Amino acid sequence: MQRNFFILTFFCWYILCHESLLMAQVPHFEEVSEERGIADVGSITHLYGNGAAAADFDNDGDIDFYLTTDDGITDRLYENNGHGYFIDVAEQKGIAELKNNRAALWFDYDGDGRLDLVLAGENCVSLSCKNPVHLALYKQLENGQFEEMAAAAGLILGNAFDNVPFYAIGGFAAGDLNGDGFLDLVLSVWGGGIKLFQNNGDGSFFDKTEAAGLTMEAKTPWQAMLYDFNDDGRLDIYCNVDFAPNKLWINQDGTFLDKAAEFGLDNSFDEMGMTMADSDNDGDLDIYITNITRTYQGQGQHNLLYEQQQVNGQLKFKETAKGQGVSQSGWDWGTTFADINNDGRQDLLATNGLINYLWPADSSHLWLNTKAGFVDVSDQCGFNDPFNATTLLAFDMDGDGDEDILQTLKSSQFSKRPVRLYENQLENVNNHGNFINLRPRMEEGNNRYAIGCVVTLKAKGFVCTRLISAGCSFYGQEPAEAFFGLGQHNDIQEVVVKWPNGEVSIYLNPAINQTVTLVYDFINRPTDLMAVLNEGQIELDWKDNSTDEIGFFLYKSETPDFAEVKRITLSENATHYTDEEVEQAKTYYYKVRAQKMEVSSDDSNIARVAIDGGKEGKSEATLVQPNPIQNNNLSIQSYAAYQGPIQLSLFDLTGKLAWSAVASKSTDFVKFDYPIQLPNGAYLLLVKLGEAHEWHKVII
Repeated sequence: MQRNFFILTFFCWYILCHESLLMAQVPHFEEVSEERGIADVGSITHLYGNGAAAADFDNDGDIDFYLTTDDGITDRLYENNGHGYFIDVAEQKGIAELKNNRAALWFDYDGDGRLDLVLAGENCVSLSCKNPVHLALYKQLENGQFEEMAAAAGLILGNAFDNVPFYAIGGFAAGDLNGDGFLDLVLSVWGGGIKLFQNNGDGSFFDKTEAAGLTMEAKTPWQAMLYDFNDDGRLDIYCNVDFAPNKLWINQDGTFLDKAAEFGLDNSFDEMGMTMADSDNDGDLDIYITNITRTYQGQGQHNLLYEQQQVNGQLKFKETAKGQGVSQSGWDWGTTFADINNDGRQDLLATNGLINYLWPADSSHLWLNTKAGFVDVSDQCGFNDPFNATTLLAFDMDGDGDEDILQTLKSSQFSKRPVRLYENQLENVNNHGNFINLRPRMEEGNNRYAIGCVVTLKAKGFVCTRLISAGCSFYGQEPAEAFFGLGQHNDIQEVVVKWPNGEVSIYLNPAINQTVTLVYDFINRPTDLMAVLNEGQIELDWKDNSTDEIGFFLYKSETPDFAEVKRITLSENATHYTDEEVEQAKTYYYKVRAQKMEVSSDDSNIARVAIDGGKEGKSEATLVQPNPIQNNNLSIQSYAAYQGPIQLSLFDLTGKLAWSAVASKSTDFVKFDYPIQLPNGAYLLLVKLGEAHEWHKVII
């Protein structure tokens, strides 16, 4: 009994201390809408509300936002003065929208480097309404003014949604879906389905929905997000659907197939808002989707947290909301991830509400992401308002190094203010973390804001990934930047940017506690790295695929994750290195990068040598023998320290898939022999071992 008492006492002491420490790291949010320039409106749209799109539309370094409003009230374009104070310049800039717009999106549709604006709303919400949904497209001119271009650009819906019993705009998403560099546009309409407007590249669009195979049985989508789920270099479309299974349309090079069930993403609750971030700091993107916490038709419904995982070499999503404590928060709408205390972990926010006497009032929620899991700190941080709200966005509005909150309202008994701005008071918290705000930019080409790129930040013992997207939350958009809290890390080892075109650039040691623009640059990675033990030293050889490198980095580690590395700097044109610093009974891993002034290339394949009592070591590499291939027999040998499925794909030099196979690898060394019947010539062999991949030139 005494022992149990001491255990209970210790447990209570631990909880109290942990709670005290936790609360000390929670910043307070102060509602500052009025003082920051947000004006009241004559009326606020009820039921679904209105949205907001945040972006640096005037390219002056700070974040502005566009606010849609109710019918008969002019939409607002709030320009930031650089310190988080806003002034409405919509009329001054040539935007005079009096329609009931719900969704807005900034995107550079014509590739001129200036952000343009697309809007969508409804003319009515009744059966057999003619042309119920309206679109507007405002092109930003060189002088900063805007000109409406929807009809001229082919953004016309016509009678697409006529005779729909009930409908509401769901949201926008933009991205380069066909790989031509121009941003295409996805519009979701609750009650009407999905529309895909493909960008022609000449300032116009055409409706490719039907030809792309974007069909829906239950036409009740809300928000779509674009992301390359299967890592094949093409953006896919994930859309949450109300009352029916969610859709994950995998891009088949212009057409789409629904693979939601295959990826574990086909839930069928009342999905509404959606956000993506690396919630568990494992270097990949997870998804949070808001719902209605209730029992409906005998099914318990709740919010969803999908964690991305690799299962037998295949990407899957595992739903973990209940176990993480973020499954219940009421009748939810907008949501976002944000690191509110800069500790390096993505916290989670959701806003909610329904104007209905049958549904009790509920409050906004903020869950702090801690080492022990998510903890509800809504009351402590001051984000617990009971208002009915729609869109929720996070960005650093005043440039002080922490993320603030924008929330659009659809009902408030206290005012007619359509937006609440919450300023993060992190500067008043002791020991708050460092940060870096990254803006990847492609200064040439048609996708200047790098929409669709993935940014991964690495520090010692720390990794986190963010997606640069256009369209999120609910009727919402966050800026094309990646904000990272760093905790107590005071330096960054590297930032890996996978650009929308699939190329990878690595930026070393960027400065922290500031906004950094990562300008697109690229260098081809080395390939065919081989490592062989020769008379007590390891001989390394690789292929140099660049002509403009200033040198190479050779990385050496005793673990395959390269957690601890020795970096060796080599001169330009180097393709060989002799490592004399090796010991018996150890295993060494190597990789090589080409280096330019500002960036490094992606990693070469990993070479592995295991030294055992002076015997010859093994090299981790894939060998194709003989090469050139004779007698139509493809022999592949793999020494990789990997067990699981191997995907083999042969492409001709036009990029067309010529042959493929899936092999099973259960030991370090394995050999595969395949009879193939292909025309003579040069091919490229892609070998995918889990997350790793290698390219080899093959001659038949």
